[in-house]
Amino acid sequence: MKKVLFASTALVMTAGVAAAEVSISGEASMGLKSNVGASTETQVHSSVEFYLSGSVATDSGLTVGASTDLGSTSSDDSVVTTGNLNDPEVYVSYEGFTLTVGDIGEAQDQGGLADIGYDGIGIDDIAEVGGFGSHDVRVDFAMGDISIAASMDSDSTNNDYGIGASMSFDAVSIAVGFGETGGASQTVVSLGYSAGALGATLYYADNGAATGQGINLSYTTGDVTVSAGYSESGGTDGYGIGVAYDLGGATLAAGFGNDGTESVADLGVSFTF
Repeated sequence: MKKVLFASTALVMTAGVAAAEVSISGEASMGLKSNVGASTETQVHSSVEFYLSGSVATDSGLTVGASTDLGSTSSDDSVVTTGNLNDPEVYVSYEGFTLTVGDIGEAQDQGGLADIGYDGIGIDDIAEVGGFGSHDVRVDFAMGDISIAASMDSDSTNNDYGIGASMSFDAVSIAVGFGETGGASQTVVSLGYSAGALGATLYYADNGAATGQGINLSYTTGDVTVSAGYSESGGTDGYGIGVAYDLGGATLAAGFGNDGTESVADLGVSFTF
């Protein structure tokens, strides 16, 4: 599960006494991706994603807003576009509580492992077994370093739901999730540590049909970060090592490993805007 960090450019408008804020931000990457198997295949790859959001602060103290995104990827001369705006969400927020409807993230999908490489070579996917369903209503509450979430599929005959929580204290963070999808229960536990140059994450997931576990380690010195990851599920394991160099506004990164099926590698540049 890839974490997306981006900076936004905001346009602030005044309509009556309500202040509306609209922002456009995004991320992009380009580089080489390779399957280093019996028949080595290397592709030129690129990806572009735009995030659109808008919110209004009402006179009563509520914040109401919406977001969606649009993107495309290409591998050699094959281009895949979304064709439409994706992941639509509409929310209302007040005093730490937020109600969101739309293509939301399931509440039990907590934590996760960082991938290796500039675009990700898929080492984390083995442990992150998923299967969390498709929920459309979510409630979040945040207070300091503690966040709690609950979500559900409003059109589910199986009463699909999820709950999750995350917290951090000093150098340690923990995230847990539990839910049911199609009558099968899911459990997720993620434990992280970050202090100085060192970072580490332990991850465990059970989606009712399979279990997965993994670890990610990183060490930063100056502008260079070296990372390593290992994941396992159902007797299939993957591993990889990577290095990233901070260019100041962009990152040059490379990764090499095995995704449980074949050797994989990538090299490229990614940035946010």
